[in-house]
Amino acid sequence: MRRRRRRGLFALALAALLLAGSDDRTSADTADVLDNGNFTIYVNDARIGEERFVIRQERGGDAGPLFRAGAVQRLKLDGQTMRISVALEATGPRAHPRRYEAELNGGAATTIVGTIVSNRLRLDVRSPAGEEMREFLIRGRAAILDRLIAHQYFFIWKMLGDERSIEINVITPQTRSHDVHVVENTGRETILHDEREVLATHIVLTSETGATRHVWLEGDRLLRVEIPDEGYRAVRSDAVDQTTND
Repeated sequence: MRRRRRRGLFALALAALLLAGSDDRTSADTADVLDNGNFTIYVNDARIGEERFVIRQERGGDAGPLFRAGAVQRLKLDGQTMRISVALEATGPRAHPRRYEAELNGGAATTIVGTIVSNRLRLDVRSPAGEEMREFLIRGRAAILDRLIAHQYFFIWKMLGDERSIEINVITPQTRSHDVHVVENTGRETILHDEREVLATHIVLTSETGATRHVWLEGDRLLRVEIPDEGYRAVRSDAVDQTTND
């Protein structure tokens, strides 16, 4: 009964996030919406689905602002249709993650709940295979980056702040993996977005194995995420893509 109630509250909270961010003209209360929109997701140049997201900032306590982000993805991957819902809370100017929840519905329904206390991240996973608990010891800064999810890279930008380079622990809840990455602001470069040239900030994440992830932003607004080794590309839906035939 407790698990059902928790999942119901998660679904309601995520729906509220998305509805509140869907049209910032409907209420004065949406002034704290930092970003909302859609990404088109590609793997190996094939369009596999879309991601609808919203990121909000609320007043926090002494620790600084409270960030809440949510997204719903609908994907066709490996012959399966999947619906993925994720929500994340982070606190402070550098947006340190505090709580995470996800529901994955495809071939098998899975629920993941993550909590960070001090220097430990606990993941509680419920799937048709049963229940699983994983705990990670984190030294230094931590970030949650799900596989195929684009909007979460906003928090990498916040963690970097005005520093040129930082080291972070990247947790991927869906695969229960933990890797150390170096995040570097490589400066600004011109990219094509929505049939116009945009001077965007380019951020590169490099893992211990040398694999890279690339993020482009216009101010705080995410435009594109690419992971070359996985053939992954997320493009903000108002961007014109001249390289892919859908």
